[in-house]
Amino acid sequence: MSKVKLSAPVVLGIAISLGLAYSSTLSPSLASAQSAPRLKEIHVDQRCKILQDQSDALTDFTESELQNDHVICHIESAHTSSHIEASVTDGVLQRSKVKIVEQEYLLQNVTSAAVTFVVEQPVAEDWKVDSDPQPTEVVDGKAFFRVNAEPGQIVRLHVGERHADPITDPDSGSH
Repeated sequence: MSKVKLSAPVVLGIAISLGLAYSSTLSPSLASAQSAPRLKEIHVDQRCKILQDQSDALTDFTESELQNDHVICHIESAHTSSHIEASVTDGVLQRSKVKIVEQEYLLQNVTSAAVTFVVEQPVAEDWKVDSDPQPTEVVDGKAFFRVNAEPGQIVRLHVGERHADPITDPDSGSH
């Protein structure tokens, strides 16, 4: 076996070539993920009512089959709480009464293909979305949460909102 000495530029060239060969083995999957067709969607409102005019994944179902179908969507839990929060802004103690409204959706893909559930949650004025995950977008006072589900898969989605009302101190004269 003979030994060949390679210069640094040649070794670098080989390494770059190997790196490119390696990344090209990954890029078809990345490219297909980016160019993958959009999943069909099932839109539901905050009460789990299926929004048939916006759902393109349920074309094989009749309107009566989809009327408040609790297999596809139901609210697993709903909870409202409130507490007092304090913060210091510009050296001044500020307190607020905070109200939190949360609900958890249970969504089941009853189709034979992967779908995206789109939960459309109105957000009242002066309220903020307090969810993990955050909505993918908020348009005209409505938050849109998207979650993917494989055929037969059940997914959970937590949606929360919060509202803070400043508490004024009657002794300080501020309002």
